[in-house]
Amino acid sequence: MATEFGISELWDPAVRRDPHGFYDRVRNSGGPVLQIDPAGARFWVIAGHADVLDGLHHPAIGHEVHRHWPGSRQPAPHELSEVARIEARQLISLDPPDHTRLRGLVSGGFTARAVARLEPWIADLADRLVARARRQGHVDGVADLADPVPVNVIAELVGVPESDRSRFRAWSAAIVSGSVDGPAATLEFGAYLDELAARRRAAPADDLMSQLVALEEQGDRLDRDELVALVQLLLVAGQETTVDLIVNGIRLLLTHPEQWQAVRDDPTLAAAVVEETLRFRGPVEIVPPRFAFRDVEIAGGRIPAFDRVGLSLWGANRDPAVFDRPHVFDIHRPDVRKHIAFGHGIHFCLGAHLARLESRIMFERIARDLPDLRLAVDSADLEGFRLHQDGLPLRVGPRDLART
Repeated sequence: MATEFGISELWDPAVRRDPHGFYDRVRNSGGPVLQIDPAGARFWVIAGHADVLDGLHHPAIGHEVHRHWPGSRQPAPHELSEVARIEARQLISLDPPDHTRLRGLVSGGFTARAVARLEPWIADLADRLVARARRQGHVDGVADLADPVPVNVIAELVGVPESDRSRFRAWSAAIVSGSVDGPAATLEFGAYLDELAARRRAAPADDLMSQLVALEEQGDRLDRDELVALVQLLLVAGQETTVDLIVNGIRLLLTHPEQWQAVRDDPTLAAAVVEETLRFRGPVEIVPPRFAFRDVEIAGGRIPAFDRVGLSLWGANRDPAVFDRPHVFDIHRPDVRKHIAFGHGIHFCLGAHLARLESRIMFERIARDLPDLRLAVDSADLEGFRLHQDGLPLRVGPRDLART
């Protein structure tokens, strides 16, 4: 079946503009589809809902493939650069037992109860953002509405002073870009966290950095590279994915007038907007790299040992076997909670409760206080919309005033 696909079709510009047709074909192909990624590596795509769930839980599919190579050995810490060491200690790159240990150190700060305590603080921030948007009249959905919420929330959780948060955001953008600036940003970010940790050792506060420093000082529970990797993941994953969720929710509402009208009439539908945006166009297309530790039978086919496995959340969340009219954005759909936009199993998104809360509050405030929000460009111009490169031009206010 793989012969029906171009060998690197997933990265073709036409497919990147709308990959869902590709994933529809993958689901109908009868097995995993082989692709060659831009680095020349073999990459097997799986897009059915049940098959992706199987892959997320499969004991022979995981991240730390080097542990399973015949005759392999774990590199000594001094053999890796600082950047490589930090990247290797990211939660999304680890399997048990290290994943279990590190996730357990921070998971208490992200329970539904812990996150709920942040609601008044987030609501106040959202109120200020929408008030400023109304005064400005012309805003960017990314920079002015979506971006400031998660970066400030994560910084508040970690304990980053407000005066340093612009640097926090710049590091996040550089790290997630995959550009040549990423490694330098990782080093600068690590050096900053060293300084912040030193301040918290001298004067502990009620924040995550103080908690992590206390754990680090207990000895083998958390080392310096793990501390930096944990906070970097919270910054990048918590920031970038939630920005994506908020701005795509705005974009989808404004390009679906009946849905937008429904939310303006009843802002309590904001929670439904969050879930349907997650299903229809969630922040993560394919889960972070996983590998087959041995030959694996899955999705009606076989993936050879040590090849990469591409579990597509976008494909799973548009599976017609699970969702009625899967390619239709519908905030009223009864089957929306079956989506797996946050993943599943041991790597289920640590910040899912927080992302839902931040996004719900923003959609509520936008519907209530910016009911005349609309696109400042033709919707056709958003084809191939690139979140961080293009922004989302918006207008606020009556149409006749917006033209003056």
